[in-house]
Amino acid sequence: MFNKDDDIDVLLIYPKTGIDFGSTIAPPHAFLTIAAPLDKKGYKVRIIDQRVDNLWRQHIEESLQKRPICVGVSSMTGTQIYYALEIAKIVREAANGSIPIVWGGAHPSSMPEQTAEDEFVDVVCVGEGDITLMELVEAFARKSPLMNVKGIVFKDGNKIVMTPQRPLLDIEGLLNVPWHLIDLEKYIHRDFYIKNIKRSLDIGQTSRGCPFDCGFCSSASLRQRKWRAMSVEKSLERIIGPIKQFNLDGIWIRDDEFYIDRNRADSICEGIIKSGIKIKWYTSGTRIDIFNRSSDEQIKLLKKSGADTLKFGAESGSDRILKLMQKGIRREDTIKANLKAKRCGITPAFALMVGFPGETLDDINQTIELFVQLKKDNPKAQFEAIGTYTALPKTPLYELAIKSGLKPPRNLEGWIYWLSDEYDIEGRKIPWFGRKDRKKIGNLTYMSILANISYNAIEGIENNLLRLALKLFILPISHFERFKLKNKWYAFAPELGIARYLRKKIFYGSHRNIR
Repeated sequence: MFNKDDDIDVLLIYPKTGIDFGSTIAPPHAFLTIAAPLDKKGYKVRIIDQRVDNLWRQHIEESLQKRPICVGVSSMTGTQIYYALEIAKIVREAANGSIPIVWGGAHPSSMPEQTAEDEFVDVVCVGEGDITLMELVEAFARKSPLMNVKGIVFKDGNKIVMTPQRPLLDIEGLLNVPWHLIDLEKYIHRDFYIKNIKRSLDIGQTSRGCPFDCGFCSSASLRQRKWRAMSVEKSLERIIGPIKQFNLDGIWIRDDEFYIDRNRADSICEGIIKSGIKIKWYTSGTRIDIFNRSSDEQIKLLKKSGADTLKFGAESGSDRILKLMQKGIRREDTIKANLKAKRCGITPAFALMVGFPGETLDDINQTIELFVQLKKDNPKAQFEAIGTYTALPKTPLYELAIKSGLKPPRNLEGWIYWLSDEYDIEGRKIPWFGRKDRKKIGNLTYMSILANISYNAIEGIENNLLRLALKLFILPISHFERFKLKNKWYAFAPELGIARYLRKKIFYGSHRNIR
């Protein structure tokens, strides 16, 4: 943590995402990992998180007065680009263009050259920035050629220059998370999924990457479809350390694929048990097919270590669409995993998606039918929103989307609205559907949010009275929208106009114009 009198060598600013409240706000892990080498070497790093800092503009201006070597911003595709550009404009004007602005994150890594063309971008870090930013900071400080830094794209006069690709890191050598650089209490919440947990924290990853070929996934593409895991010992240090240090009763392990190596996962669970800590945890990365190949004894070991919820990418109820996206599973595998989780006392949380090129309303209805069956078979099953497929650069299905009529934005700013279903009414995101069907798909997403996510999201609210009042308000709405989903009544949903309006006002602000 820094105050306004501290020196600052590197300023890192994390933008809002558009949906930032309660347990949806995780620590800015991308910044923590790239800050660690700088911090160890003695550079003074300040992290400003726009999501939790109401005085972010003032703190940016105060920090710029310290004349940092550079400013870094991060962005995913979508709304976060809007806020990242807003931040970059403030930096450019306040520093009069004298401080380099470095962009990183999923979107700049996917579209580095187009991102670098923007007037508010000086350098793009492509892929993992742990070492890249360190070398870039030293190049700025020494005024040495940027061409010597691997893994960046930068402007050289009117030219856009890309340096050689940086190899993937050996993550066993990653430094400890520099938690002292953030106000950690702002990221400790009641949990989204796990009931009766009051101090839950997203502790980050014990592995990086994913070796599978899912056609929609940008994470695997950006990390070359390689899975790299920390040793059991280092993983346990990453898990147990913050639990003890911050008195946590719940954690999220955000690995893309935590359970891919079952022996490693078993050893980590045994280590948690041997440590004597009492914790409940969940992870975002569990393959359905790998889970199904695990023995009941292995799943019960997970449970004994504190595993409460495992998130599964079910994606679709249509075997045809699962084959199209190269998911490597069938509908019946998801049904089997759901029953196995129920038998072993694990809560499954399923992700579903519709809107793929070539998908029909019959395929979409099969996904709804899968949702209904999973909930019937296992009433404790949880669900994320039934999302609309979004074609992202560097993913296997991107070229198919282009051939099917997709016209991607021609500049960085154009990607701001890429994830918005209101924007898609114009047919820019899933143009292979007609306008009426696009409206139905948008309705389906909103209905699933109200039916599945809204009640869980309220769990993250700290104020007991407000949480109870919102639960009483949302419960009948949740039941109503679930009933409509079950009966596939998503073609006509005038009540969702209110939900769309509130989403714009609450999450995007009155100054936003989501088209």
